[in-house]
Amino acid sequence: MEPSLTPDVRRMYEASADAYANMMDREIDLPIYADVLGRLHTRIAKVPGTLIDAACGSGHMLSMYHARFDPTRRLLGIDLSPRMVAISGERLGASGDAVVGDMRDLSMVESDSAVAVLNFFAVHHLDLEGLAKAVGEWRRVLRPGGHLLIAAWEGEGVIDYGDESQVVALRYRSSELRSVVEEASFDVTRCVVEPVDDFPMDAVYLEAELGSPSTRQGER
Repeated sequence: MEPSLTPDVRRMYEASADAYANMMDREIDLPIYADVLGRLHTRIAKVPGTLIDAACGSGHMLSMYHARFDPTRRLLGIDLSPRMVAISGERLGASGDAVVGDMRDLSMVESDSAVAVLNFFAVHHLDLEGLAKAVGEWRRVLRPGGHLLIAAWEGEGVIDYGDESQVVALRYRSSELRSVVEEASFDVTRCVVEPVDDFPMDAVYLEAELGSPSTRQGER
């Protein structure tokens, strides 16, 4: 089964943006987020470059990073939904920018300019080809030694939104996600599956580092 088309996904998030932001006001305090963002900060603290959230939603991840770990890092949030971008912009204020865009096309970002790319619970809207394209684009914008942090819904088959939406989205096994990332010349440093309380799906958290240009596959 193929995931729903981009316009359908955008409409879903436009309709749910304010409710999503309210939910994230509570969810952002989960220890897992402080754990993964804290580990990222340790790795990039002394490295210049923009921190990008390629599917920023309501901007909570970037805002948390700014507040807890680094108030000076340039932040950029990108999301399909204009309403999500507006919410993110309000939350980030002067600490960063939020723009409408597609996680598979970061053409507004210069190559080799970012220190890290985040993507939390958004790749389920991509098929394998789209996922590979997105990861390749994230590789392009990252500087050598840059980092990638992906959180995704783990497993096989489609995600059941119940009565909330008819949008079709796909789960990925941790091994599939890891394979796509490694094919793009990243070195996976951590990949763990974590249960989610009171939720029917587990989450996979993947952390990876981009090697030097000489080690990147397919580049001449």
